[in-house]
Amino acid sequence: MKHRDVVATGRRIIEHITHRTLDLGAAPVVLDGSAFTDPVRHAREREVLFRRTPQVIGWAGEVAEPGDFIARDVDGVPVLVTRDRDGELHAFLDACTHRGMRVSRDTPEPEGLSGTGCGSARRFRCGYHGWTFGNGGELTGLPSRPQFPGIDPKEFGLRRLPVALSAGLVVVGLRPEVDVAGALDELADAYAGFPYDRTRAVVSERFELDCNWKLTVDVNVEAYHVPFLHTATIDGIVLNHGIVDTWGPHTRFAVPIVGFERLAEVPEESWPARLPMVNVQTVLPSTVLIESPLSTTMLRIYPGDRPNRSVVHMTEGTWEPLGERSIAGAKANHETNKRVLVTEDFPGAESCQRGFDGGLPTMVVGMGESAVAHWHRVWDDALATAGD
Repeated sequence: MKHRDVVATGRRIIEHITHRTLDLGAAPVVLDGSAFTDPVRHAREREVLFRRTPQVIGWAGEVAEPGDFIARDVDGVPVLVTRDRDGELHAFLDACTHRGMRVSRDTPEPEGLSGTGCGSARRFRCGYHGWTFGNGGELTGLPSRPQFPGIDPKEFGLRRLPVALSAGLVVVGLRPEVDVAGALDELADAYAGFPYDRTRAVVSERFELDCNWKLTVDVNVEAYHVPFLHTATIDGIVLNHGIVDTWGPHTRFAVPIVGFERLAEVPEESWPARLPMVNVQTVLPSTVLIESPLSTTMLRIYPGDRPNRSVVHMTEGTWEPLGERSIAGAKANHETNKRVLVTEDFPGAESCQRGFDGGLPTMVVGMGESAVAHWHRVWDDALATAGD
């Protein structure tokens, strides 16, 4: 955050702590429970919010240097983003133009249990039949070439996808017609103080949940639940005196950590860039960036194969140059954050889903859960205004 934003945020939170308040919405909202169970809506959401909408898949620092690449699963679509030797950024469908296998599958650190899908490579060789592609997407190697008469390698490079860096984040489109240029311009100033241009991924894990993807997002953007759901972890540490800001569809929800009010005793010019708070920044449609005094986390949340399923890619990054200390610190932070999510948040969201699967007709969102209400309004509006 820019220092002026640090100061403005700190003042607002200290005011809330002093008066035992928090940012509130205008009124409670009652949502239709079918939003979490309707298969027709589920398909519509995937089409409008994921296939037609720019997707954040990483930090700009992950592809900062020539040769850098990231290979990510984006709502079931394999995507490869590269920076070629001339420094140009590219994105491709991560699929060999011969038979469709991922060309990144044999590169180090594939995304999954611990790998990040990041690395550096001049070329990518398909592990099925050895077709090889440069990091600019061109087909450079075709074994047994005489067996492919009439096949012009220039016409069978990797399929290109839209890509851009916006507000320090890597943004792609899953279809060629998706416009990603300036996709996050509304966030550029708000994110300017975060060093996402040098942030690198350290560890990533994939989780499959038995709940709708929107419930998985919801659990991140309010603290009303903390004293009840988080009794074994962050209750008494994270305080429900939060603030909510919006930039177009995107949100920032920030809550203080115990002791935040002691900042009032420190000159504002000495306040740290990382305030003692949990800063949750959510980007349309469902990428959640979580900043705390120690950690930098990205949650990429996608629909599953049916309304009551979702997929989460949880990645821990570091602002510091990659080294033994920064890697160890990020891995430790990942385990701490994972414990909160896996033992409390995710089971909580799954339990909510069982209620809606069982016939609960509505979900009530209180004034103190205004970011939840905002996101459901954003998603509903997107579906209502999108064409067929």
